[in-house]
Amino acid sequence: MTKGRILLKLVLDKIGLGDLPVGTFSKRLMLQKKVYLLQVTGLELGYHYNWYLRGPYCPALTRDAFTLKEELASGEQDYEDYALRQDALLRLRKAEEIWEVRGDISVEPEFWVELLASLHYLKHIAYWPGSNVTTEVVFAKLKEAKPQFADKPDLIERARRKLGEIGLWDHATLM
Repeated sequence: MTKGRILLKLVLDKIGLGDLPVGTFSKRLMLQKKVYLLQVTGLELGYHYNWYLRGPYCPALTRDAFTLKEELASGEQDYEDYALRQDALLRLRKAEEIWEVRGDISVEPEFWVELLASLHYLKHIAYWPGSNVTTEVVFAKLKEAKPQFADKPDLIERARRKLGEIGLWDHATLM
C-alpha cells in the first residue's frame, strides 16, 4: 500500500467513506466531490481534477479507490500504523462544515456536494478565455453545463454563500 493510498484510507475513514463505496455511481460521486472539497480547504492529497459531466472529476482518485479496495480485501493493513496530524483533522472538520446538509436545506447530499464542488471549480479552476469571472457568469455557466441546477437559483445562491462563509468563494483555497 503506497503512502498516498494510506493517507486516502485515513481520510476516508474520518469522513465516513472508509468502506470505499465504489460500487454505485452516487457513492463514487460523493467520494470524488468530498475529496475535491477537502483539497480546496487545504488538505492536499495530490489529486488533480478536470471537468466532467457531473463536475470536478479525477480519474487517478477513482483508480486509487479501486486499488485500495482490492488491497484491503486482500488483507493489507498498513494504514493501521499511521494517524492523521492535528492540522489535517482541523481541515477535515472545516470540509465537513461545507458539505453538511442542514435541516433548512431540502436537498439530497449527493446533489449538494456536486453543486458545491461544481461552483468552486467553475469559479476558480475552469479557464474561460476573455471572461470576467463574476458570480453571474459562474451561475450562468453552471446552469448551462448542469441543467439539473437551472431551476434552483436559491439553492445555487445558498451554496455560493456557504463557500463564501469559509473563504472559498472569493479565494481559491484557505492556504
